[in-house]
Amino acid sequence: MDLLHSSGVSSTHYLQTHFSQSQGYFLSVSMATDIRNTFFLLFPIWFHVKQAEAIKLLWVAVVGDWINLMLKWLLFGERPYWWVHETGYYDNSSQPLIAQFPMTCETGPGSPSGHAMGAAAVYYTMMSSLLATVLKKEGHQIRKWCVRVSLWTLFWCVQLCVCLSRVFVAAHFPHQVITGVFPSGILVAESLSRTQKIYNADLRSYLLTSLLLLSLALLLYLCLQLVGVDLLWSVEKARCWCHRAEWVSVDTSPLASLFRNTGALLGLGLGLHSPLRAHSKAVVASRGAEGAVYRSICVSATLVLLQLFDSAFMPPVHSGALFYLLSLCKSAMVPLATVAIVPYCVTAALGYRGEKLL
Repeated sequence: MDLLHSSGVSSTHYLQTHFSQSQGYFLSVSMATDIRNTFFLLFPIWFHVKQAEAIKLLWVAVVGDWINLMLKWLLFGERPYWWVHETGYYDNSSQPLIAQFPMTCETGPGSPSGHAMGAAAVYYTMMSSLLATVLKKEGHQIRKWCVRVSLWTLFWCVQLCVCLSRVFVAAHFPHQVITGVFPSGILVAESLSRTQKIYNADLRSYLLTSLLLLSLALLLYLCLQLVGVDLLWSVEKARCWCHRAEWVSVDTSPLASLFRNTGALLGLGLGLHSPLRAHSKAVVASRGAEGAVYRSICVSATLVLLQLFDSAFMPPVHSGALFYLLSLCKSAMVPLATVAIVPYCVTAALGYRGEKLL
């Protein structure tokens, strides 16, 4: 493994040395493909455009990130920014100097890459949906082939950029981002795309699934703790080897990820089966207000509300269990607001005007 890790550190050193002028680009890619953007940006937009596909998108994001957590806990993957300081592979004169950035100091284990796996799963789901929609309208076989090649080329270019960005910031080794993309991320997306139950799951199914995901993860955590395995070993390494203490955030810890994903799935179930959603759907159906104007208003209102909510509600990072509980509640509010609260408020506001939208 030392040879594999050392070649990975060399890759990071090479990228940072020869592509230093692209630092802003690589940092932007890592920031844009964070799983939080799926909840706060992609899901709200997708839901008001294609609701069924948005539901699948959130399931893919949640289940994929949960599987990523389980794999990280079981594989004990190192990260370049701490491995390079702890290994005995180098002597003092040959150890490469690699730079760190605010997003370098993630506190979970490194294998497989959560960014690469999440981006692969989420964008594979979106690309498959977009491809099916476009090809349905396109009749000519040559044009269909060109569209298919173009979209999948775009998909793989995005994945390549994500992988390079994670290696550049020294958060992952190359083999960790490769295993994150395939088979991990794509396999999760493809498996859930064939599961029809997620489209018509009742509230009880959402509650049980959320509880199951949370319970299995905590059970694994407690069992390994009992046999002397500390699954938070990587948090201490991050605190020890990160150049700046403020870059180490509890929000990137494995347990924070677990409660964030559980909350998102729970919020989706509550939103889909909320009386507010039933009311807004009935109003929209009775008025025939399912057009572009209504959808645009819902998208705009949702994005503004979620950004304000994200900025205003910051769980206290030093409060231990309270932080995880509040993180779960915050994550639950995102799909709940998207699916039920905003459409209800929009239909209520427009109902006072009594106008039929086109």
